[in-house]
Amino acid sequence: MEKRVQTSLLLSFYGPLLTERQRETLRMHEEDDLSLSEIAQEAGVTRQAAHDAIRRGEDQLFQLEAKLGLAARWQRICGGLREIQKALRAEDITRAAALADEMLREEEAEDGV
Repeated sequence: MEKRVQTSLLLSFYGPLLTERQRETLRMHEEDDLSLSEIAQEAGVTRQAAHDAIRRGEDQLFQLEAKLGLAARWQRICGGLREIQKALRAEDITRAAALADEMLREEEAEDGV
């Protein structure tokens, strides 16, 4: 997955855990597609300060994902649900049930529950 897309995804999961400055500069960079100069002007900081806030924010997002894995887990679950949806549309109830069972086993194994 492209880093910019991954960063945006992680920002949606872990954004509230960042400082407001990091969150806002990352949002402007990733979602509004502003340049460092535009972000610096908007935030009233230097271009270097904007760059540093973005890098620290990205580093923190990727560290959080490495520790918690919530975005990867969400993507796995969504992928499994899409497969179940396909099976149901094809009226293959047996396959849909098997996929659901497999997803539940994987989740239980991951959680240890």
